[in-house]
Amino acid sequence: MTGATSSRDLIDLAKIADESNRWDYVWVGDSLLTVPRLESVVLTSALAVSTRRLRLGIGCMASLGLRPAFEVAIQLASLDLLSEGRLTLAACTGPSKGEAVERELGIFGLTHKEKVSRMEDRIRLLRAASDPRGEGPSYEGAGLVKPDFVQRPFPIWMVANPPSSARREVVERSLARVARLGDGWMTFGLPPNQLQERIDRLKELGEGRSTLADSFPICVYVDVNICANSAEAMDDAVVTCRSEGRRNASAEQLKVSAAVGSLQECLSFIAPLVKAGVTHLALRPVSQQPRVQVERMTEELLPALASL
Repeated sequence: MTGATSSRDLIDLAKIADESNRWDYVWVGDSLLTVPRLESVVLTSALAVSTRRLRLGIGCMASLGLRPAFEVAIQLASLDLLSEGRLTLAACTGPSKGEAVERELGIFGLTHKEKVSRMEDRIRLLRAASDPRGEGPSYEGAGLVKPDFVQRPFPIWMVANPPSSARREVVERSLARVARLGDGWMTFGLPPNQLQERIDRLKELGEGRSTLADSFPICVYVDVNICANSAEAMDDAVVTCRSEGRRNASAEQLKVSAAVGSLQECLSFIAPLVKAGVTHLALRPVSQQPRVQVERMTEELLPALASL
């Protein structure tokens, strides 16, 4: 929506990934009113009929708590069927502050706390509607959700991303929600040592819950710009971030939160994350030329990551 790509480009990029055996997922972002984006269910539906192999992810669905419960359940069940069981949902609370956030909440007549409660309610409905054994949470009317989910149960990852400076109780509350509700965890922008601490704490919080086993996905979202000229890569990344609404984006910020620069610089950023316990990487081309970046990631970065 910023002019760097067209809607056709988004589908073509997914096709490139689908035709390569080096990618496992393609993710779309989600927002209703805070960030100008194509609506996530509509876009993912287009990707479902344009790809055959890739898993499709909506991550994160910050609008889950804004959407009517049964409507979103039927949308996701339909999308799971349309994609032949290739859909993963990454649910999140969305940001709690900011002018755009306050405007959106006002339009929907909700507080952030109410939105979070509604998000958890929708997750309970999705669990109940997609659990073939009836072992999930009860939810009145869940059996009315049609079509049936192909994936039973339907995979729901949780997004929790308190910044490094967040108070301990905030981090604890966020991780506890992941341990209680999630089949996986997606996060962003943490230094490797802090990431490993949170992974360890998440496992402690999830003790006794069978889904938090060794196979529990830990996904880190990483902005990427690969270019032999590191200065050009950083300039491109900063311009792109600012065009997307991150007005205060700077080179200093991206150095600690993104893989930007030469191939070796990008590998040096990502390798410690893998060592800390990351199982999945969601790599986003932060560039005015996203196709070029996807090609570089496919041909250069992914083979190098496979050898880590």
